[in-house]
Amino acid sequence: MSIQTFSIKEFMAGEYKDEKKQKKVGKLVRRIGTSIAVPLVMAKPAFAATTEAVPATAKEWMGEQTLSALAHVLDPVVDILVALAFPVASVVIVGACFLFMFGSAERAWTMIQNAGLGYVLIQVSPLILNVLKQVGNAV
Repeated sequence: MSIQTFSIKEFMAGEYKDEKKQKKVGKLVRRIGTSIAVPLVMAKPAFAATTEAVPATAKEWMGEQTLSALAHVLDPVVDILVALAFPVASVVIVGACFLFMFGSAERAWTMIQNAGLGYVLIQVSPLILNVLKQVGNAV
C-alpha cells in the first residue's frame, strides 16, 4: 500500500477520486479489449472457403433426406404418448389403490410398479430415440 499526498483543495474537491476511477476504468478497458481481441484474431474468418470439397451424389443426398424424414415421422406419436403418460399412470395407480382396499395387495403393488416404470420409460423415450438417431448418424 502506497501513501499518497493531496492538498486540502484536491481532497475537498474530490479530484483524487477521479484519478483512481480513470486508472480502474483504463485497466478494465484493457482487460476487456485483450480478452475480446485475442479470440477474434485467432478465429477463422466466417467467409473463408474450405479447401476440401466433399462430393455428394443424388443417391446419398436422397438417402440422407429419407432418413431425416423417417426419423421425424414418429415425433407426433411420441409427443402424444408423453402427454398421455401421466393421466394413464394416475388412473392405473388409483385402480391399484382400490385393489388394496379389496384385499389384493400383491396385484396392487405389481400394478403400481408397472405404472411407475411405464411412466418413466415413456418420459425418457424421446431421449432414447435421440440417442439411437445419433448412433445411426455416426455409422
